[in-house]
Amino acid sequence: MKCYLCGLDAQQDMSPMGKLVTCRDCGTYKISEIVLRELGSRKLNFSKMRDDLHRQRQYNATSVAEINSETAIWG
Repeated sequence: MKCYLCGLDAQQDMSPMGKLVTCRDCGTYKISEIVLRELGSRKLNFSKMRDDLHRQRQYNATSVAEINSETAIWG
Protein backbone atom coordinates (compact mmCIF):
# COMPACT_ATOMS: atom_id res chain seq x y z
CA MET A 1 0.00 0.00 0.00
CA LYS A 2 0.99 3.64 -0.29
CA CYS A 3 1.46 6.14 2.54
CA TYR A 4 -1.55 8.46 2.81
CA LEU A 5 0.78 11.47 3.16
CA CYS A 6 3.78 11.04 0.86
CA GLY A 7 2.62 8.26 -1.47
CA LEU A 8 5.70 6.06 -0.90
CA ASP A 9 5.42 2.34 -0.18
CA ALA A 10 4.28 1.72 3.39
CA GLN A 11 3.13 -1.09 5.62
CA GLN A 12 -0.43 -1.04 6.90
CA ASP A 13 -2.10 -2.89 9.78
CA MET A 14 -5.56 -2.63 11.23
CA SER A 15 -5.93 -0.78 14.52
CA PRO A 16 -9.00 0.05 16.56
CA MET A 17 -10.99 2.73 14.73
CA GLY A 18 -8.63 2.96 11.74
CA LYS A 19 -5.31 1.84 10.31
CA LEU A 20 -1.75 1.84 11.57
CA VAL A 21 0.67 2.97 8.85
CA THR A 22 4.46 2.60 8.89
CA CYS A 23 6.25 4.64 6.23
CA ARG A 24 10.03 4.91 5.98
CA ASP A 25 9.70 8.64 5.28
CA CYS A 26 6.71 9.73 7.42
CA GLY A 27 7.16 7.30 10.32
CA THR A 28 4.41 5.39 12.10
CA TYR A 29 0.98 6.94 12.53
CA LYS A 30 -2.66 5.97 12.99
CA ILE A 31 -5.30 7.26 10.59
CA SER A 32 -8.98 7.14 11.51
CA GLU A 33 -11.76 5.62 9.42
CA ILE A 34 -13.46 9.04 9.22
CA VAL A 35 -10.37 10.61 7.63
CA LEU A 36 -9.93 7.61 5.33
CA ARG A 37 -13.48 8.08 4.03
CA GLU A 38 -12.87 11.80 3.40
CA LEU A 39 -9.67 11.09 1.44
CA GLY A 40 -11.86 10.19 -1.53
CA SER A 41 -12.88 13.82 -1.98
CA ARG A 42 -10.20 15.73 -0.07
CA LYS A 43 -6.44 15.70 0.22
CA LEU A 44 -4.33 16.12 3.35
CA ASN A 45 -1.83 19.00 3.47
CA PHE A 46 1.40 16.99 3.24
CA SER A 47 3.90 19.38 4.86
CA LYS A 48 1.63 20.70 7.62
CA MET A 49 0.39 17.21 8.47
CA ARG A 50 3.95 15.82 8.69
CA ASP A 51 4.93 18.73 10.96
CA ASP A 52 1.92 18.01 13.16
CA LEU A 53 2.77 14.29 13.41
CA HIS A 54 6.31 15.27 14.42
CA ARG A 55 4.93 17.59 17.12
CA GLN A 56 2.64 14.84 18.41
CA ARG A 57 5.64 12.48 18.69
CA GLN A 58 7.68 15.09 20.55
CA TYR A 59 4.84 15.92 22.94
CA ASN A 60 4.04 12.30 23.82
CA ALA A 61 6.74 9.86 22.76
CA THR A 62 4.91 6.88 24.27
CA SER A 63 1.87 7.06 21.97
CA VAL A 64 1.53 6.74 18.20
CA ALA A 65 0.90 9.98 16.29
CA GLU A 66 -2.64 10.14 14.93
CA ILE A 67 -4.53 11.66 12.04
CA ASN A 68 -8.19 11.93 13.01
CA SER A 69 -11.07 14.35 12.47
CA GLU A 70 -9.59 16.74 15.07
CA THR A 71 -5.95 16.66 13.88
CA ALA A 72 -6.39 16.37 10.09
CA ILE A 73 -5.05 19.37 8.16
CA TRP A 74 -6.63 19.50 4.73
CA GLY A 75 -4.89 21.00 1.70
